Amino acid sequence: MPSPSETSIANAALTLLGERRINDLDENSKTANVLKERYDEVRDALLRRHPWNFATARAQIAKEVTAPTWGFDNSYTFPSDLLRLLEVENPNHWPYRVEGRSIVTDLDAPLQIVYTKEITVVGEMDVLFRQALAADLAADVAESITGDDSKVRLLQAIVIQKVRDARNTDGQEPSPRAIESSEWLDSREESGPQRGIPSGTGTPL
Repeated sequence: MPSPSETSIANAALTLLGERRINDLDENSKTANVLKERYDEVRDALLRRHPWNFATARAQIAKEVTAPTWGFDNSYTFPSDLLRLLEVENPNHWPYRVEGRSIVTDLDAPLQIVYTKEITVVGEMDVLFRQALAADLAADVAESITGDDSKVRLLQAIVIQKVRDARNTDGQEPSPRAIESSEWLDSREESGPQRGIPSGTGTPL
């Protein structure tokens, strides 16, 4: 069985669209170019929408040399692969804020965090996530590739179901976190396509 790849996800999206498959995502064709242009953003957006177990990582962050101008004593820059902050080790409930790609707080170094990381290797993704990603990619590029927007709503319904299946299975595996992750899905079901991103834990911004 071939190893999963970005091309296989792109072809799964094309199958949902009823379009011909491509040989490679890097080939010189309009279809491949559209899929390649949108792939990374659609993948990262889907990774942000739920605290997926397969994409969860821990890190200890050293504080920056330059402190915030005012308000807090310390600043900590996000790891380069961080897509969503999930948790800050903070037993005494010190306040903190996310500002840009940094956390500002009075917490002392090293700052220990749990986060969703950018997963670029397809083989490291859960199989149900890959199916959801293919559906989301199909919905995203449907009009650009087919020139017809009539399939978009149907594909959006498929995305909702695929993400729900992946999220529910993911949530049944042991996890130390209890993070609200369904706001984006509920809003799409109620009012159509949205790109809502739920907030992580910590002091509200």
